[in-house]
Amino acid sequence: MKLEVFVSHLAVESKFADLLRSSLTRDFIGLVNFFVSTDATSIPVGSQWLSNSIAALNRAHLLLVICSRESVRRQWIQYEAGGAGVRGIDVIPLCHSGISVEQLPVPLSMSEGALLTSATGLEKLYAKISAMLGSAVPLADFEALAAAFKALEEEYSVQRNLDDAGSHETSEIIVNPNVLCVSSEQYLELGFDNQLQMVLDAFPTDLRHERVITSTDLQRVLRAGHVDIVHIAAYVCPRTGMLYFSPVELTIGTPMEDDVDFIRPAALAMLLQDAETRLVVIASGDSLALATTLLSVTNVIAPRDIVSAQAMAAWVKAFYTTLRARPLVEACEFAGLTSQAPMRLLTQQVPAVMKMTFSEGVERNERRSS
Repeated sequence: MKLEVFVSHLAVESKFADLLRSSLTRDFIGLVNFFVSTDATSIPVGSQWLSNSIAALNRAHLLLVICSRESVRRQWIQYEAGGAGVRGIDVIPLCHSGISVEQLPVPLSMSEGALLTSATGLEKLYAKISAMLGSAVPLADFEALAAAFKALEEEYSVQRNLDDAGSHETSEIIVNPNVLCVSSEQYLELGFDNQLQMVLDAFPTDLRHERVITSTDLQRVLRAGHVDIVHIAAYVCPRTGMLYFSPVELTIGTPMEDDVDFIRPAALAMLLQDAETRLVVIASGDSLALATTLLSVTNVIAPRDIVSAQAMAAWVKAFYTTLRARPLVEACEFAGLTSQAPMRLLTQQVPAVMKMTFSEGVERNERRSS
């Protein structure tokens, strides 16, 4: 009998869950079966998402929670931990990126946790799983595994710093915006009781907008002329930031077909720059990998938590209606207050070399010539 393990985490921390799953699967020779929270696949939130999570929690023998300063504040992380507690199964918080076991909030602090970047902490985790399986502790290289988690922690920190750097106000006004809605056939089919259609129907009827569902169509429109806003309601990989148009395996986010239709973040950034796009709304999920890449050429609005279709529809209607008369930052703030959708505006980050003033450049040249 396999040990059923539920891994709870933020979409932007998917790489930590991936490394944990691959390491435990390898070292316990397939005796551990994982359910990784479907938020990692950035699919629309609906009844299927909730029922799948509840079913997996009911099957689980162990809940592993990937804990950062941000994730421990998320209500649905606490919901999953609470569900495990009600069932009486073990919960193990696994900390990284500046939060220690001693700093965990209730109820996570009531469970014995471990530090992902600590060989000792990882060995304790392996010992717990071995005891549940009734097996010996695998001869794993815990120092190497801790170092791998440390490398992910540093990568995550860089992305978070870029994300935070984009969090300042802008007075930019986008008048009579031309909006491009980006989706895919699979994403539209996963609308869960037409909830996704509810979001698409929320766009004001007099708003100039076009919809594309393939990368070819996206490139065609962005190369054809000016596009003010690109609204993404398609699968965005939280690990790589790649935007997929062909079907993906939702539980792990890998392509389901040999002929994969996708576009990389850097390529999308180039297209957006050519189209003079002033805003990208990533409505499908929280992806630091995509957002931080696009911030070099445009403003970005992205969710900071799971958003229901109802809340997203309310946000869409309030945001695009308000944007007609108010600056971008005010429209985003008003839509957030109206809908309670946790959407966050990140303003474009002009490279440092572009920020240098003319007088600074002259001064430097004078110093060189002297």
